[in-house]
Amino acid sequence: MRTRYLAWVVAGCAALLMAAPSAHAQLNSNQAQVQLNAILGESLTVSANPGLVSFALAASGVAPGNSAVAITTSWVLDGSRTQVDLYAYFSSTTALTDGAGNNIPTANVSGSVNGGGFAAFTGGAGPFGAESIQVFTAAITNANRNTSRNDTLALQIDTTGLSLPAGTYTGVLNIQAQAI
Repeated sequence: MRTRYLAWVVAGCAALLMAAPSAHAQLNSNQAQVQLNAILGESLTVSANPGLVSFALAASGVAPGNSAVAITTSWVLDGSRTQVDLYAYFSSTTALTDGAGNNIPTANVSGSVNGGGFAAFTGGAGPFGAESIQVFTAAITNANRNTSRNDTLALQIDTTGLSLPAGTYTGVLNIQAQAI
């Protein structure tokens, strides 16, 4: 009886093993693809602080501005650019006017870049006319295609020989960068 019992146990185990699900190979789907397109456009920006520089003019003499202008120039350039230049300039030979025909010419306004010597805005630097000075020029390499830099521009006005009447004189100094 024992043999018969063992035969039934062995037969039962064999039946259970045969009824167990067989192992299946892994099934993978097709491979979907998503194309990526990322664009980093060129940019060139300039900011200047403060937006107003005041002068306590002397009847005949040099008057410094109350604050130097802090200039930040930032750029992201493509591989064709080789240079960035920054200029400060006036749109005409008149730097400041009182609106009544009394003017301070650009030859009497000077700028000092990063603590250097003062130069009149008559240097003719760059593409913005003769009433300009160049703040900097930077060669572009792979190491600085995406960067920024800080510069300062101190200003002064010399009224010597102008014989200006008392009044308020206003003007606009433009600061612009160019990538070539």
